[in-house]
Amino acid sequence: MNAEPSDSNHAYAPTVRARWRDCILALVIIVVVGTVFGLPSLPEPFGVDQGIYGYTAERLLEGAVDHRDVFDHKPPGIHFAYAVAFALFGHEMWSVRLLDLLAAIATACGLWAFARRLGGTRAGLIAGLLYVAYYASAFDWMSRAQPETWVNLTLVAALALTAGPRSWPRTLSAGALLGAGFWFKPTIVLPAWVWVAVLADRAVREPAGRWTRFRTDFLLAGAGALAATAAVILYYAIHGALREMWEAVFLFNMRYHNRFHMLRDWRQFGVAIAFLFRPLYAAGILVVLAVTLAAVQKRWRVVALGLAWLVLAFATVFWQAGFAKVHYVAVLPPLVFLAALGLDGAVELTRVAAKNSRQRAAWLALTCVGSSLLLVNLFHLSFDRWAKFIALAGGGLTREKYDATFWPKGAPGRGGYSIADLRQIAAYLEARTTADQTIYVWGFRPLIAFLAHRRMPTRFSFRYPLTRTNDPRWWAEFLSDLDRSPPAYFVVMLDDRGLYHPETSKEALENNTALHLFLDSRYEFDRTLSDFEIYRLRRTLPY
Repeated sequence: MNAEPSDSNHAYAPTVRARWRDCILALVIIVVVGTVFGLPSLPEPFGVDQGIYGYTAERLLEGAVDHRDVFDHKPPGIHFAYAVAFALFGHEMWSVRLLDLLAAIATACGLWAFARRLGGTRAGLIAGLLYVAYYASAFDWMSRAQPETWVNLTLVAALALTAGPRSWPRTLSAGALLGAGFWFKPTIVLPAWVWVAVLADRAVREPAGRWTRFRTDFLLAGAGALAATAAVILYYAIHGALREMWEAVFLFNMRYHNRFHMLRDWRQFGVAIAFLFRPLYAAGILVVLAVTLAAVQKRWRVVALGLAWLVLAFATVFWQAGFAKVHYVAVLPPLVFLAALGLDGAVELTRVAAKNSRQRAAWLALTCVGSSLLLVNLFHLSFDRWAKFIALAGGGLTREKYDATFWPKGAPGRGGYSIADLRQIAAYLEARTTADQTIYVWGFRPLIAFLAHRRMPTRFSFRYPLTRTNDPRWWAEFLSDLDRSPPAYFVVMLDDRGLYHPETSKEALENNTALHLFLDSRYEFDRTLSDFEIYRLRRTLPY
């Protein structure tokens, strides 16, 4: 910490004002840059996961209880984040995109505060700017507005609070943030060890009673984490839904949603790491630079912390083992933190080198090359998104043509459907049903129900928990729900094979005798729209 001038408060006051001015200026720059980079995300539609979260959030706002009345194997955090977006900005997809952008900007501000404490003002600003720029540019429309976004926010905010001045409210809040992050995605338990390292590092630098203070702070943070967890458990206990939450979030994921069988050999580690570093090559090069300069600038402690964070973040990717692009969002904060240290190190060596020396020219050239690589990298990643956004905003691209650029037909692992098809089907169903009627989509597209503004008659809004587990208790509940309240329309997806469902939804329906009988006895074929078959409830039921 810097010592305050002792001779006069008049000398200290301008210094404090200058620091506040610099902090405000840095935050304003991060907000402005984040807004500019994030603008093209606002009109982007939902993907598969976002459709599930959006439908679930709609039901929560209607009074449903998470996991008891609507099923998802994700923890409740993401569902309530979507519900907040809808409550604040309206029941539109752009509402979630806007809240996601605000969360990314808030994370960047937290990263600025954390990196500023450990690496200096310039490093903090670079880290914050790189986060908002890469988050918006390097990750596609299906990888954003996911639990990882909020895990990053809670973790980075906890780190920023802990790296600052020691106080019990900050430590308690840091623990509460880590606890909240767990209920977005439990994988936070791995990078949370970085927070422990920051807490320990702060204790080591205490003049006396260091381990007593570490123990006290650790327990205080633990109390905050327990308080956040207790709030979640209390919500489910009050509504009698603890069992449903436990089965969906923990048992289902442990028994049926793990991907460890996909880790076949060590080569996969190299492929997974290259998957991120290839598109973010500029940041990767700066990470190498940070490691190289660590010894020269005596930053080994900070760089080692960043490397540990990076390794733990990658460990969450391998833990999930699906290697989906969204999982790499958790790797972005430590990556840009290290990249910022690398670029800042080159700038600092340029500054301190003797004027007109070869060494100064070399560091200046290295700084310019690093900065240029970042700009070229970000331009390349952002160009297509900005081109589409400008064309849409300027009227050169209709909404239909804009939608056609997302979820293209035939895309591997997407089921071959477009968002335009889903809008068409949703409009068709909404026009032929009333608000008190229900529909059901057998497959993986609750987004249709969300777009049609219609509820489903069962908590199983997609078939994955049923066909993945074949749990007779869940099947009995599902069929009972349909029998008690048959939906006005029953939609069947035709070609949606995936990682965990080698058979299509149509095949799964035909292979289940009870469900097939229900559809045959109560429904009549209406039409085929795109890759969906639509059945309507018969006016006169056969009983």
